[in-house]
Amino acid sequence: MSAVISVRVSDSEQELLNKAASIYGCGVSSLMKRLVFEKLEDEYDLHKIEEYEHKKADGTLKTKPASELWAELDL
Repeated sequence: MSAVISVRVSDSEQELLNKAASIYGCGVSSLMKRLVFEKLEDEYDLHKIEEYEHKKADGTLKTKPASELWAELDL
C-alpha cells in the first residue's frame, strides 16, 4: 500500500507545475516526487563532501589505495 501526501498550491503554482510536468512527460505527482528525491540526494551528497573536507582539513581523513579497495570488492 502506498501513502498519499497532499500539498496545497496556488493557482499560479499549479499552472507552473502542470507546465513543468508536461516538459518532463509525467504527471504533477510524479514530477514532485522526482524533484523531492533529487533534492534529498543532492543535499546528502553535499553533506558527505562537507564531511570529507572537514576531515581533510583537520587531518583525520583516512584513505587507502585503490588496489586495496579492488581487492576488498573482489574486482
